[in-house]
Amino acid sequence: MPKLEIKRKSELSRKEVSERLIALGHALASGSEVELGSEGDSIEIVVANRVRWEFEIEVDGDETEIEIEISWRDDPSGDTKVEETQTKASTPPPAKTARRGRPRKNPAT
Repeated sequence: MPKLEIKRKSELSRKEVSERLIALGHALASGSEVELGSEGDSIEIVVANRVRWEFEIEVDGDETEIEIEISWRDDPSGDTKVEETQTKASTPPPAKTARRGRPRKNPAT
């Protein structure tokens, strides 16, 4: 299959971002076919039963970046199951990091 890459950058409100993430989550939970769209373009993809998940948070001065990457390989045999022992063995334990950011204000009680 030829390479296809769709890349969009835009500035959205926090609510708009949450709505897009929720819609993606619902699409992934409801079945293997997921339709993704942005600015009038859309593509339907088939997601494997098991996927690789990468999550990264980077704080650099006053800029914070969160990256979420979901990837998988198409399996022509249809068997997309990964052995649980392989997954556990290859996944390192979560790293503990210091949290930086703005302090939260607690409401008066």
